[in-house]
Amino acid sequence: MKAFKFAAMIALGAFGTAVSLAQCPAFGVATDCTTLIVVDGSGNLTVTAGPGGTTYDGSDDQLVGFTNNSPNPISSIFLNGNGIDIFGFDGDGIDTFGAPGSDPTGYGGPDSTFSNISPDFSMGQVNFTTPIAPGGFTYFSLEEAFSPSTPITGNPGTATPEPSTLVLLGTGALGLATTIRRKLKI
Repeated sequence: MKAFKFAAMIALGAFGTAVSLAQCPAFGVATDCTTLIVVDGSGNLTVTAGPGGTTYDGSDDQLVGFTNNSPNPISSIFLNGNGIDIFGFDGDGIDTFGAPGSDPTGYGGPDSTFSNISPDFSMGQVNFTTPIAPGGFTYFSLEEAFSPSTPITGNPGTATPEPSTLVLLGTGALGLATTIRRKLKI
């Protein structure tokens, strides 16, 4: 029975990883993300070309998928386009193509806003209104298309523990302490 439970936990872990690599929804002419940003278990951020290849507006804009594979929720990331005008929004963000969003730029998608944008529009911060939980996924858009010759770099923002996570951790510690106490009394 223990082997079965262990196998089930492994399977659920693999499923959780698969979910965290979810695809971007289709907008405009894009069928998937043109850029993928992933924060790994150590908190390192990597940016790669996504499977979607085609920009959603058929021109220069990119649909960006963001996956949090770190153990902490992430409330923001700082992106540096290395001279590329990634934050020079020109009014045709994914919100105009049907994405749910409330960011005034129209590029934020379902839960993202932008701040601290540099004067040359090559650097800025992407803020997640609801922090992206471990294993979570979201999407937003940026102005210029991803260029492998001048890759986008970035750093995840400071993680803030969720209150529910702290309650769960405290409850687990209390349960463990109670179990140990009972074992020692017997």
